[in-house]
Amino acid sequence: MSQSYCAFSDEALVHLVCNQDDEVAFTELYRRNVKSLVGHAIRKTGSKSVAEDLVQETFVKFWLGRHKFEVRKNIGAYLNGILKNSIITHYHREQRQQIVPLEEAENPSADDTQQHLDMNVLSELYNQSLLKLPLKCRQAFELRRQGHSLKEIAAAMDISEKTVEAHISKALKILRIEMKDYIALALLGIAFV
Repeated sequence: MSQSYCAFSDEALVHLVCNQDDEVAFTELYRRNVKSLVGHAIRKTGSKSVAEDLVQETFVKFWLGRHKFEVRKNIGAYLNGILKNSIITHYHREQRQQIVPLEEAENPSADDTQQHLDMNVLSELYNQSLLKLPLKCRQAFELRRQGHSLKEIAAAMDISEKTVEAHISKALKILRIEMKDYIALALLGIAFV
């Protein structure tokens, strides 16, 4: 039965999934996209099992939200967006799960104090570097870091989404240049500890 769906375009499959709850069409979309999504997730997480879980979660989210999906959107880009958010959420969960034993929390070692100082210096350098960005570039970058979508930022700043992307790319390039020396020194310091 799914053989007949192989000839369907992604748009036709999405239409069947979103408007008719067609599970066979959903399976075909899964088959077409799963390999590239898992590959992308492995590159981001470094773990095949985590990547497979995140991709599974991506397809579950798509299925559950299928009635809200705008059929004219590119399904590949949409699934990549869901996966990206799942990867970010995964990293946030990982950070929260790093538990520090009580005795270490009460008696920080010299290394912890140094790391804290290094983070303060890095944070200050980051803030100074942000101030060096052109105003619109900084606004777009900070709004994106606060979790706003490109569409929301474009509407708020009264510019196109492409212009927002250009501002964010420019900000990242400037920040990389501004902070490269400190990051290299910090990495060297870690290597010699």
